[in-house]
Amino acid sequence: MAGELAYDDVDNFSLENGSKQKWEMQIPGSRFKSIFSGKGLMLLICILLGVFLILLVTGVIKCSETNETVEEFQSKVQMQVSHALNNVSDRTELRELELRILSEVSRRSERVMAELLKNNNFIKIMTRRLEMLPEPACQNLQCPRHWLYFNESCYYFSTNQASWNASSLYCSLRGTHLLVINSLREQHFATLETQSRRFWIGLTDHKEVNKWQWIDGTDYTKTPTYWMPGEPSNLDESCAHLWVDGAWNDAPCTGKEYFVCEMEAQQ
Repeated sequence: MAGELAYDDVDNFSLENGSKQKWEMQIPGSRFKSIFSGKGLMLLICILLGVFLILLVTGVIKCSETNETVEEFQSKVQMQVSHALNNVSDRTELRELELRILSEVSRRSERVMAELLKNNNFIKIMTRRLEMLPEPACQNLQCPRHWLYFNESCYYFSTNQASWNASSLYCSLRGTHLLVINSLREQHFATLETQSRRFWIGLTDHKEVNKWQWIDGTDYTKTPTYWMPGEPSNLDESCAHLWVDGAWNDAPCTGKEYFVCEMEAQQ
């Protein structure tokens, strides 16, 4: 009996175990546990790792693109700032250069004006010279070589010095006479050509003191005169010459000066 009871207990035990197994299989959480066990769990982990890697790579790419965009923007900003600074620097330098140029021009202008004022007589002479330019070259053919044409007359300005008498003789041997000034224009012309040296002219009072006469017989009282202040002084000075500024001065006839011959131009 004891052995039969034991057997019976074994059967009951087996039956109970079988019912337990069926009961466990019917428990809802048991199937979920089977998914996370073994190969299923490994597969899930791999999937999660893959998704994580994809997200990580995507994030890295986006971050790299963002960094490139930021760097490009910074580069553009730096270039614009540098360009703006260069423009400001260039404009400042240009303005400084402009101010220096204006200052230099103003300084030079003041100096030039001062020089011009000091040489007012020279300006007047040059102006007159421009107004009295020689006639066209074709008319110079009316005068001998080395003679100047002006106002229908020919003039020779010597390059050698001689006394008044020797000068007068030189001119007369060539059918001319020493310069006779009949007008203001002729005076200006002679002044322009003789401004740096003294030249004898055909005016003298050696026949009678203080009675000046032109060498060609022109009436002295009917022509303009251009004596220097205080001249003629009549101190044994009977011949007239043009001073370096064109004004007349009387001097001893034996002194050696340059001279001017004059004759009518050929028609």
